[in-house]
Amino acid sequence: MTLSQLLTPDLILPMSACSSKDELITALVDRVYSTGRELPLPSNDILKSIHIREEIGGTLLPSGLSVPHARLRDYDGFIIAVGIPAAPLLGDGAKTPGPGRGGVPLCMMALMISSQSGGPHYLTSLAALTKISRDAEYFSRLCTAETPEAFISMLRERDTELA
Repeated sequence: MTLSQLLTPDLILPMSACSSKDELITALVDRVYSTGRELPLPSNDILKSIHIREEIGGTLLPSGLSVPHARLRDYDGFIIAVGIPAAPLLGDGAKTPGPGRGGVPLCMMALMISSQSGGPHYLTSLAALTKISRDAEYFSRLCTAETPEAFISMLRERDTELA
C-alpha cells in the first residue's frame, strides 16, 4: 500500500482559508466527521485529544509539515486528512516570527486519527510524509495543489510504499 492509496479526495482541503494552526486542525476534524466516518468519540473530544498532544510537544517539522494526531482507545481504524493553507501559517498562529512565536511556516498539515497503538499505518505514514517534506522542491509543489485530485496526482509521482 502507498501513501496516496490511504488518502481520499474528500479528506484533502487544498487552499484552505484558515488563519491559524488551530483553525486548520478544526477544519480537518470537521471534514472527517462531515464525511460520515465513524469514530468512538464526538468531534470535541477528538479536538481535545489533539490539543493535549500539541501541548506536550509541537508536531510542526522544520520543513513546514505539521502532523497533529489523536490515538484513540476502542478504535481500530486509521484516518489521514490533509490541509494546505492558502498562505503559509506560522506554527503557533502568530503573524510575525520572533522569540517564542515560532518562526517555521506551516505549509501543510496531515492530521492522523488512529488506534491507541497507532495501527499498521501510523508510523509508516509519518515516515513517508517526513521523507516527502525533506525534498523542498517537491514538497513546495505539493503545497500548491489547488484540488484534492491534483494533490493525489502529484503525490503519486514519488509515492512511497508503506512497509
